[in-house]
Amino acid sequence: MSLSRRVLVVAFSAFCLWGFTVSAKPKVAMAVYHFNLQYVAGDQRIERRIVRESIIPLLDFYEAHPNYKGDFEIQGWALEVIQEEFPEVIERLRALINSGQLELVVAHYSDQLFIGYPALDLQRSVELSDRVLKKLNLKRSRVFFAQELQWSPALASALQGKYDVVVTSGDPYGYYRSAAMPLEWFEYAGKRMLVLLGGGEKSLKCCQWAWAFFDDGEVFSTRDYMSDFYRVPEWEKQHVDRFKKLEREGYRFVTVSEFVALLKERGYKIPTMPYVPEGTWNMSAGGPYNWLGKQGGGAETDGPTRARNFRARNWVLTAETLVKKVIDRLQGPRAFIEKVLELAWQHLLLGEVSDSSGWSPFPIEVRYTDEECTVAEQGARVLIEQVLSTTGLDTGCVFVDLKSGEVTPARASTSHPQAECAASPTPVKVRAASYEIQVEKFSKDLYRLRITARRPRDGQVEFVFPLTGRVHYYSPPLGEDSLVSVPTDLKHDPILSLANGLFTLGNGWNLIKDNTVEHLAGTWRYKSNELVFREGLREDVPTAEMVFYLYRGTPQEALARANRLNVWPRIRVCVSNGQILLHRLGLEEIGQQ
Repeated sequence: MSLSRRVLVVAFSAFCLWGFTVSAKPKVAMAVYHFNLQYVAGDQRIERRIVRESIIPLLDFYEAHPNYKGDFEIQGWALEVIQEEFPEVIERLRALINSGQLELVVAHYSDQLFIGYPALDLQRSVELSDRVLKKLNLKRSRVFFAQELQWSPALASALQGKYDVVVTSGDPYGYYRSAAMPLEWFEYAGKRMLVLLGGGEKSLKCCQWAWAFFDDGEVFSTRDYMSDFYRVPEWEKQHVDRFKKLEREGYRFVTVSEFVALLKERGYKIPTMPYVPEGTWNMSAGGPYNWLGKQGGGAETDGPTRARNFRARNWVLTAETLVKKVIDRLQGPRAFIEKVLELAWQHLLLGEVSDSSGWSPFPIEVRYTDEECTVAEQGARVLIEQVLSTTGLDTGCVFVDLKSGEVTPARASTSHPQAECAASPTPVKVRAASYEIQVEKFSKDLYRLRITARRPRDGQVEFVFPLTGRVHYYSPPLGEDSLVSVPTDLKHDPILSLANGLFTLGNGWNLIKDNTVEHLAGTWRYKSNELVFREGLREDVPTAEMVFYLYRGTPQEALARANRLNVWPRIRVCVSNGQILLHRLGLEEIGQQ
């Protein structure tokens, strides 16, 4: 063979080999670890054990295998705790993040049930976490991954500018729709964001991908409750072996951000997902209802526990509004006042932790929410007292508008709106051993229903509102500024957290749930066309009580009133016998100012 021919063959072979290499479908694997120091909320022994038995072994694992990558998700509050008690862990974590081997995911300050509350709460949670990260010199990614794999379409608007991709399970999508692609766009209120669905298709035209790990970080090395959060070597080995197996099969390990970039670079066409209501992992077990109504055992009291958060929230927002109004006139260092306000927010968000309701919370976890809310209220009370004394209003009353920030004088006493006893303008059914409905009519367009239901033998209470027609509106959690028509083509009945309390009933009537009394999820039962609020009561809990407003008007008018009741209420603050009294105005009182 001539030299020129030989060169030609070698060049052709190299070209073929090169062409095969660049066109071969890559194989990549990810690992996402969700850590939760509030796993047993309030139990400091478990907090420390998680660090020693779960986080440190994983850091050892990654330091020993520099070719492995992963995403560590942990709440901002946990990073503060670790810095105080295990500063060397923060140093090791920082080194792995800076090297690009680990990607830090911080979704919220507390592992809160954010689908139960307005957008502001999650946004403040992110702000607090970012302050912690700045102080610790830790860089977080723009990946969002939340406790209990919570999902809301309104994350697209609530997190705009802060995050680029939401990682969640494929459970809500598959429960309501069908199988999904791994990466899709989702939209809400004119904003859109990427979602990486953990259960999405693995074999794509552009690549083959897999999970090396996708679970609670605690269960990589421990068996959580089954091993009392102590390390179990033979259990840990199974997860380590998974990495080794993928490595042998030719998988390269990447972070979530790198995976998203890879898909885009290799021409993956990103579809837009249809509307999927709020949800969590394990939707077949109830989804949001698990935390907002279902009695799973233990010391659980979902409705009152979550209502406690809303009442404490009103205290903190009132203090914040008053402080902003007069901070330049307050006595004492400005930094101290701002720190007290920050602490009030921190404790409020800790009180919103998911584990105080849902599944089977221990008594310490239910008490945790009440105790954290009490501390938040105490901080708010200190600030309110200082504002009122500084401004000379400590002998009178003021109205505080949490939406506009306006503070106006109020009379020492106010007359109650005139109401008459009446029948409900829309049907109501109650499942209980017995029940009482008090209906107050304030006008032809506004009624208030107070329903007390006594525990039936099986403990399952239901408050049922028949619906008219098939077009109904609500606001998904974190999206209370807009309305959505609830889809009617879902595979299962939609389970809605109703964080601002609104659901339209039809025929011009709208239901607004008072979340400061009991905060429960509502289920639209397609077959019977009813909106149902369910609550499981323990044997030692004799009654459930809920308050609803019935308002006749357009959905947009009802939205404004729902937000006035539950999101941005008006508050009447008075001093009586040296005590601060706070009253959230009901819808019937708003026009009485």
